Amino acid sequence: MPDRTKKILVIGAGLCGLAIAVTAARRGFDVACAGDGRRGASLANFGQLHSGAVLAPVLPDVAQACWHHRNEWPDELLRPAQVGKPCGYALFNTAEAVDRYRTAWQHIGIDVEEINPGHPALAATRPPAAAFRVPDFSVDLDILHARLTALARDSGVSSLPRRQVRLHRDPETGMVTVGDDGGRRDLIVLTAGADIPDMLAQAGVAHTLRQRRIAWGRHAEIRPTALTYWLDGDLLAISPDRADARIGLPSINGEYGTNEVEYARMRTALVRRGLHSSDAELRLQWGVVCEPATALADLTSFVADLRDPPTGWSRVLNLLVAVPGKWTTAWHCAERVVSYLEEED
Repeated sequence: MPDRTKKILVIGAGLCGLAIAVTAARRGFDVACAGDGRRGASLANFGQLHSGAVLAPVLPDVAQACWHHRNEWPDELLRPAQVGKPCGYALFNTAEAVDRYRTAWQHIGIDVEEINPGHPALAATRPPAAAFRVPDFSVDLDILHARLTALARDSGVSSLPRRQVRLHRDPETGMVTVGDDGGRRDLIVLTAGADIPDMLAQAGVAHTLRQRRIAWGRHAEIRPTALTYWLDGDLLAISPDRADARIGLPSINGEYGTNEVEYARMRTALVRRGLHSSDAELRLQWGVVCEPATALADLTSFVADLRDPPTGWSRVLNLLVAVPGKWTTAWHCAERVVSYLEEED
């Protein structure tokens, strides 16, 4: 039987860290959560509630995970954070790309509805060759995070004072400590997003994670009423926000270029759809994410139990590391982490 007297420390108070803390606390564990007050990757980067529709042909495993696990987000958290319509639109410049996406959607079972390209909801964009309604929508991640923080508190999760957390590994015992963390902790769950690789390196823990910068933009002139994807060509995403629109483009071969390159890519994508008129209204943003560097890693929710470490990782007797593939799959990642906590000693 799992030892419910174990004290769990979750390092990272972003969406995934809080989901892990809530799930563990509801299963009877004594849980504390530590964050440094900075905006995590999900809060600082371009975000929407993925159904997996936009990813289906290119990352089918991630798309399937998004579709299967998006409904694990409680409605009482999502509803107040929703921005714009409770649906999104997938648009195509040409009809040639449609079959590839339609086949992928059908294979996964994503609920997509074809609509008339002249639909009034699409009047603000250049008319597409084909259009579909998809079950994605935009979310104000600050509101979502605030409500999840309140849920963690109501679930009995202790919140430690905000500060920079440093891990220390004792090479003789194979254990890590976090200095003065407010008391003894039997198990530590590290889910600090883009900070994870540096924190592990500082503690002398070998790993196979990497940091990657991602570019996105804000446009003050565009006022979309719903999340909109242009899914052929450069795969442009436009997401409504409270005061402007968020603009996203995928990386090229997994990497983004310089400020000048990414600004030009974004501007060109908007001009192509007749959406850009003033350079002064487009601002480039940068974020940082953490992801597995190995080809065989599970990109849908990566969890490493360092009591029995994967190849390339150090053995640590009281440390788990969690990286969600998308914030959509945070609760799935939390279930995986808690399943490790519940294993027999």
